[in-house]
Amino acid sequence: MTLLACQIFSTIAQEGSFARTAERLHLTPSAISHAVAGMENECGFPLFTRTKAGVTMTAAAESLLPAIRRVLASNESLDQSIAQINGLHKGVLRLGVFNSACVVWLPQLVPAFKAEYPGIDVQIYQGSYADIALWLKSGTVELGFLSDSCAPELNFIPLYTDPLVCIAPSGFATRRPGRVTAEELRGKPFVSQRSDTDADIQSYLKHNDVSVHTSCYVIDDESMVEMVACGQGVAIMPQMLLTREDVGNGVQVLTLDPAAGRRIGLACLDRNSLSPAAREFSRRVRQFAAGL
Repeated sequence: MTLLACQIFSTIAQEGSFARTAERLHLTPSAISHAVAGMENECGFPLFTRTKAGVTMTAAAESLLPAIRRVLASNESLDQSIAQINGLHKGVLRLGVFNSACVVWLPQLVPAFKAEYPGIDVQIYQGSYADIALWLKSGTVELGFLSDSCAPELNFIPLYTDPLVCIAPSGFATRRPGRVTAEELRGKPFVSQRSDTDADIQSYLKHNDVSVHTSCYVIDDESMVEMVACGQGVAIMPQMLLTREDVGNGVQVLTLDPAAGRRIGLACLDRNSLSPAAREFSRRVRQFAAGL
């Protein structure tokens, strides 16, 4: 399968449409249809199913997609290596990042990187831990910010230990001011995120035998703070976002007893196969984290 065929395959998978794929790759729709027919003939089985709603991948195509993306990522790395030898800096760097790292860290990292390497197109994909791990394994992103609890099959570089804290309405009383025990949290109404978003928090609750009644489900840290402030319950969350003084009136921050934290790092499939842009960005991230 040619490199162009791989690009067409991957783009159809993303767009779900031959027409949008043709527009994105600056090709004619007939060229896309011809390329797909050639790929299916080469593979010996159907790759895409045409429906009124668009185009969907067959099970066989789904199984091929990770390998196709690895081919494209390898080509991107080769292009960047050639450009670096020529004294140029061009290419694409795709990053996977969870919410609090996106809000707190990336504004301090990406602008400086782009200022020095304006030819590198930095693309950011925000998602849950599970999303980022999947994107890394499929080749959608080259580097991902993750907790070590969600990176067992990935190459992981630890960067920073982020304490977990409890946030509670200002009127929430504890036996010791400024601290809350696991026992005091049992049975309290909680504001929670999806389990694949707050895997470290779920692990803390399970380890300390804290069963909670969730009164409110949210999808990001900022919403969690606001829901606690208006009295929907208490929450456990990473301290990282709170250092930005986003906690408003009506919320108190309590130290957990026993203490807990999440170990944040930078993950990839294979450190030795990183593109020059990814290696340089990784170096800058490690330098940044060392100063925290």
